[in-house]
Amino acid sequence: MEIKIFHTADLHLGMRFAGYPDVQDELINARHETLENMVEVANQESCTLFVMAGDLFDRTTLNVKDISMAARTLNEFEGELVIILPGNHDYYTHDSKLWNEFSKHAGDRILILKNPDIYDLDKYHLKIKIYAAPCSAKHSNENMIKWDNSRESTENDSIKIGLAHGSLEGVSPDFNKTYYPMTRKELESSGLDLWLLGHTHLPWPENPDKNSRILIPGTPEPDGFDCKHEGSAFIIDMESSSNMKVQKVSTGKYRFFIDQVVLNDDKAIASMKQKYTGDEYSNMVLRLILKGRLRKEELESVEESIELINNGVLLLQIVKDELHESITPELINSEFTENSFPHQLLLSLLEEKKEISFKSL
Repeated sequence: MEIKIFHTADLHLGMRFAGYPDVQDELINARHETLENMVEVANQESCTLFVMAGDLFDRTTLNVKDISMAARTLNEFEGELVIILPGNHDYYTHDSKLWNEFSKHAGDRILILKNPDIYDLDKYHLKIKIYAAPCSAKHSNENMIKWDNSRESTENDSIKIGLAHGSLEGVSPDFNKTYYPMTRKELESSGLDLWLLGHTHLPWPENPDKNSRILIPGTPEPDGFDCKHEGSAFIIDMESSSNMKVQKVSTGKYRFFIDQVVLNDDKAIASMKQKYTGDEYSNMVLRLILKGRLRKEELESVEESIELINNGVLLLQIVKDELHESITPELINSEFTENSFPHQLLLSLLEEKKEISFKSL
């Protein structure tokens, strides 16, 4: 039996982006657009399953509009089944208003894995068993890999897929081990054919191959400067439990990028302007940390370049704490009374610096 799985996680619908008021609406809406695009790609690829490995939503208290919009989008999936695992941000409890509201709008081909259990997809005409480890709270120092294996049947022809949300040792930062920590040894010794994880916002492995049996897709829509990739998901093509291939697909609409730029002359300014006015930065939240010393007229040229860059990106943040005006005789003369002590001292220091520079040539 051949199946194709679209694997994503950590979309965090409803993320507020309060730190970016100028483009807040764009960043919020982009996450819904990314979900629509992922469903469309999954349909184009004729995927059998669409799997969300936790944190479809950013929190458990969302407005009905966001919840219903997500459900309607997922209802557009044309494959056999959408599988949703509650993560540590949208965790499930028996009185969960979030998932109760979502269920009102979800079609009969959306399966929410509410409990740590083994879900047999035979009733969906799929020889697949899902071993689910959903989250039941924001934090836990234990993972949810705790299903009852005594309920397992003896048949061996089903593909066995583990689905969990939490940190993976050696991959995810979790110093206090409070995010449902897992180890590769634990997963690899479980006897399952494949593990689909969520929680870590960076994809892992970076370049998966046919032997990759633990997969983390990363967030499909970047949400901050610590997320340097363009948003990603995995498409997994399984001909059998031992024969599969994995394709990483680009999914994001916007990107976050931070760079340090040293400016010491006109050439460096021109280079900065040329680089960041290119089309590849039009979808960027861009932060430039400017450093160096420039003459007054060069600083004015920097401001002109900043304006041009700002017009071509989604949002530009400039840090200029280490960008200063060069100390020149003209600057000293304009700031201090001629022949005063600071005036003479600075001129002599400037002349001494020139001599040292010439001697080093």
